Amino acid sequence: MLKLDGCLDKLRNLYINSNESEKNKILQSLQKLSSMDEFALSVESMDAHTRLPNRESLLYDIDSLEGEAMLMFLHNNQIGALKELHGIEVVKKIILDKASKLEKATSGLDATLYSINLQKFAILVKKKSQFDKYLSILQYTILNNIEYDSYKLDDHTTIISDFTVGIAQEKEYLFHRANVALQEARLSKQKSKMFKSDEHSKSLNKTALQRLDVYKNALHSGSIIPYFQPIFNAKDNTIMKYEALARVLADNGEIILPHYFLNSAIEDNTFEFFTRQMLQKVFNIYSKVDAEISFNLTYDNISSDSMVSYIKNRLDKYGGDRITFEIVETEEIQDYAVLEAFIVMVKEYGAKVSIDDFGSGYSNFTNIIRLNVDFIKIDGSLIRELLSDGKARHMVEAIIIYSKNINVETIAEFVSSKELSDEVKRIGIDYIQGYYHGEPKSAEYYGLV
Repeated sequence: MLKLDGCLDKLRNLYINSNESEKNKILQSLQKLSSMDEFALSVESMDAHTRLPNRESLLYDIDSLEGEAMLMFLHNNQIGALKELHGIEVVKKIILDKASKLEKATSGLDATLYSINLQKFAILVKKKSQFDKYLSILQYTILNNIEYDSYKLDDHTTIISDFTVGIAQEKEYLFHRANVALQEARLSKQKSKMFKSDEHSKSLNKTALQRLDVYKNALHSGSIIPYFQPIFNAKDNTIMKYEALARVLADNGEIILPHYFLNSAIEDNTFEFFTRQMLQKVFNIYSKVDAEISFNLTYDNISSDSMVSYIKNRLDKYGGDRITFEIVETEEIQDYAVLEAFIVMVKEYGAKVSIDDFGSGYSNFTNIIRLNVDFIKIDGSLIRELLSDGKARHMVEAIIIYSKNINVETIAEFVSSKELSDEVKRIGIDYIQGYYHGEPKSAEYYGLV
């Protein structure tokens, strides 16, 4: 519970020491606050772990901006590896430590600190007059200060996890442009990068915004469509199921692949609506055929109460005995209890669960046992290197042996040649997916109508 008396004292002092313009803004803010319902003030606007404002709060605050602002995205490097080495509880302590240090660095009324996920913080500065101040804080207090990079374990071992930062000073597309700067900083291995509208950046940004427009139009017109790729039984080469894969049907009839629009869906805060549209279309097809179908979900989907309620509603209506939910296990997963509860729920309808991209660097064998899954889909980057990389081969073979020991079946994706197909069969894969056996095609192409 908040200590309201203390909050009111601070607010009273702030009001007394403000000029008339600032007093009016405070009163306007209080009026807005008094009009919000309990849901708007609930914990859903806060990150459950750090208790900082979350991604949804950031998007709301950006939408409420009246002028130019500065947004910094701070990416926690090494978190994936640290999670693998030390476990999620240690990572959570590291994040709390970083959150505390960042709060001290950004304390005051000029900037707001947000926790986006386990790997990302954000700082929003709303006054242009404060841009240089917070750029200086970023440069000399956050990025070049060993205190912000280090964390000591109970055994006094020091862990290092530094930041990469993307910055945008814009009035429009602030979230997107700061994210573009962050990705460019990570790719170029720079500590920080400011979004700049030079000709190259303009070209890249124009393309990204065009993709965003195409995606939005498709979402609003219902033109997000499922394509299907078969998954074959490795023993008899029969089709075991089809994986539903999202595509955008453009106005000109072009079929657009997900890597052109998926980031836009996530950044634009419409990912849940996108998933719902795909899920409904898949269930419509599912209700008319006897085939088994798998569908991809993210941790964001599963951790959303409204999304889980929608999935439950669809399962109530259509059943789930021929549905497999594929869940990508990444560093985004903050609470395995959330996944466990979701899996228990869908299995009550007879649905199956697959862990996607297993072996990509974040997977935790202990968590997989706990989650009671039916399939493990081995990461395509390992399968692609199977014929040429001994380490990849050893990893795949170890996953297959491990899976057989816990009675979980394995799927090899990205099987693109006869040689690769023969090899995955030889080492004991249960099911095969890839262009050699079947490309993603429309429901009509595979007779799913």
